[in-house]
Amino acid sequence: MDRKKCTRIVKNVSRLLLVQIAEVLEEEIAREKKVWVRKWLARRSTLGGSALLLKELYAEDPAEYHTCLRMSPELFDILHDLIANAIQRSDTLMRDAIPLRIKLEVTLSFLATGNSYRNLQHLFRVSKAAISKFIPEVCDSIYLKLRDHIKLRNIRNLFFIH
Repeated sequence: MDRKKCTRIVKNVSRLLLVQIAEVLEEEIAREKKVWVRKWLARRSTLGGSALLLKELYAEDPAEYHTCLRMSPELFDILHDLIANAIQRSDTLMRDAIPLRIKLEVTLSFLATGNSYRNLQHLFRVSKAAISKFIPEVCDSIYLKLRDHIKLRNIRNLFFIH
């Protein structure tokens, strides 16, 4: 084969490859992006339990707030301030961090009611995965900050082990 014919074949193959690469790139761009956060969860700051009900109870009915979280609004604020540095995360480019207030309210609600993670997810608009991750962290932080004030019963008596 002569040199001109080889050059022409290489050019034609190169054009075909470029056309195929361009098509693949267009498909990638057109493909629907996956959503990181479900739309209904993303409305946490405006429609979640913390933004609506607990905010109202905090301001208007401290006794009912105490019933929900087993803690007065004043004690909640003190606890919030105590653990703030240990629990609060920073926002990232991918998503906003869950506010400390919501983490603490979810944790206290869980401890007060024993609601399932699914129920808490729906009430506070926070994913079950996030709840399962931060409840132990919040509990550990509370314990570390208040361990001098927490009295634990003998574990043997708790489980009737003798």
